Amino acid sequence: MNHACSLQVMPPLFCLKPEPMNSYFERMLTMKRIIAFLIPMLSMLFLLSRPSGHASETKGDQRPIFIAIIAPFSGPLAESGRSMLRGATLRVDEQGNQSHPNRKAVRLIALDDRGEPTRALELAGHMAGHPTIVAVVGHLTTGCTLSAIPFYHAARLTTVSPVATGNDLDSVKSPYLFRTILSERQQAIALARYLHGNMGTGTVALLYEDSTLGTQLKNAFLPAAEELGLSVTSFPMGTNPTARLQDELHEIVMLKPQVLFVSGGLHSAARILRTWPEGIERPVILGTQRLISEEFRELVGDQQRGIMAAHPSIWAPDSQRAMETRARFEKTWKYHMDWLAAQAYDAVDLLLWAIGESGSNLDSLNEAVRGLNSKKHALPGLAGPLYFNRDGSLAREVTVAEYVDGRWRLRKGEAVGSKQ
Repeated sequence: MNHACSLQVMPPLFCLKPEPMNSYFERMLTMKRIIAFLIPMLSMLFLLSRPSGHASETKGDQRPIFIAIIAPFSGPLAESGRSMLRGATLRVDEQGNQSHPNRKAVRLIALDDRGEPTRALELAGHMAGHPTIVAVVGHLTTGCTLSAIPFYHAARLTTVSPVATGNDLDSVKSPYLFRTILSERQQAIALARYLHGNMGTGTVALLYEDSTLGTQLKNAFLPAAEELGLSVTSFPMGTNPTARLQDELHEIVMLKPQVLFVSGGLHSAARILRTWPEGIERPVILGTQRLISEEFRELVGDQQRGIMAAHPSIWAPDSQRAMETRARFEKTWKYHMDWLAAQAYDAVDLLLWAIGESGSNLDSLNEAVRGLNSKKHALPGLAGPLYFNRDGSLAREVTVAEYVDGRWRLRKGEAVGSKQ
């Protein structure tokens, strides 16, 4: 499958007013000639769009088409959204000097949902159906994605969700939604398979928090582990932040498991590390991608060493394309290329490839992405091949990373599939 995308790709276009960014990021946006429109909603797109119908494929109409990236560029989640935008922008700029007869320019349009589901719903309602927008990348959160999907579905907009991991998205029945990250449930199942592939039928302790997330992870991990022959003992964390957890950790110490799977979020994992009995060697702590966050690192400090977690976007040192991309990113933005940026980069890359295969026809674009349905028919991504299950979920293997010497490193060992 030819990975090259013969398109002229233009710099991203803002049409919503974000909160002030840091000065360097503002300067970089200016240097890259990003046009900032301080007009609410999509009024500028009305001027760029046809009155009706989809963008023409004829030579006579060379007006641009748009990929919309929707994330929080203001509010408490703004830095995560900006990281996504940096990755998406880099991928757009890489194609800036390429063109193809009868192909339209492709621009990136950035919309600020502020991380609020009601705002995401409002934006999706205004955007859906506009003929110049042919695809969507977003949102950062599961709640925003769930709010907006009905509009994207009705408008037949292929939507790539590169970051949201919530299990609620597993129940969405839309042929237009594709996820380039494993859901929490997929991660739990795949991690059970990873353990089986690397430690056989060893002993595992599962410590679960009293929450919807804790229950979902436990209910996904336990059946998969037991089916594979892993010996799993479950322990509740309880609601008392100290006494109950100390009792459970004492029992876990007596069990002497090889692995402790954290069925919960980053705060529960941090509590486990802070409460672990002094002087007693702890087992491998394993969790979902929630443990790779900067917030978790700040909570636990040096205690993060030796932690293993599912990582959505980490690559081997011998991956030349990934290393070159990271170098370009860091040279351009003077930021580290985190997993959010890498995921957004891959999402835009996927859509540019699909547009190159299909043009701006919405149904053809969707069929191109849906055709990535096996390793044989996959698109190379920074962290591995991109291909999908029938429901649009990512079918790629889980990638496990270990925190060593102040950074996450790819964990050696057999990878296992996430396909259900």
